[in-house]
Amino acid sequence: MVAEEGGRPSEGMGMDARSWDRHIVERRIACRASGQDAPVFLYDLSAGGCMVEFSGDAPEKGQRLELDLCRDQVVPGEIVWQVAGCAGVRFLSPIHDALVRHLGFQAPPYTLDKRFVQDRRFVQDWQGPRDRFGRHLPPLGAGEPRGARRA
Repeated sequence: MVAEEGGRPSEGMGMDARSWDRHIVERRIACRASGQDAPVFLYDLSAGGCMVEFSGDAPEKGQRLELDLCRDQVVPGEIVWQVAGCAGVRFLSPIHDALVRHLGFQAPPYTLDKRFVQDRRFVQDWQGPRDRFGRHLPPLGAGEPRGARRA
C-alpha cells in the first residue's frame, strides 16, 4: 500500500494501513453521534483518525460522528470498525500534525540532580517506559540469551 506525497494515505486504504504516526492520548472527550452527546475515551490519535471507547455499545460501522478534541477543535469522522465498546474513527479531513503532537503523550521532564548522580536506578525507575497500567516495561532484548542475534 502506497501513500501519496506528504504522507497522506491514498484512496482505498483502510485503518490497518497505519499511514499516519499514532500517538497515545488517553483522555476523555465529548462526542456527538446520532444527534446525542456522550463522553468517549480517546486512546490514540493520528492526523487521519483515532480509536475511542464508548461507555456502551459503539455506533455501527459507517456512522458519522463529531469529536471535540480540545477547545474549538471539533472534528467530523466516520466509524470504520467497531468491537464491543471500542471503535476506529477515520477523520473526514486530516487534522494538523501539531494538534496530534499537542494532545499526544509526552514523558514528564526530569532534572539531573544529586539523586541521579548518586543512584542511576532512581531515574531509570522514575522515567523508564511503562505500560498502560503503570507497570515498568523490561528493556529491549530482555529474556534473550546473551549473544543472540536478531533476524
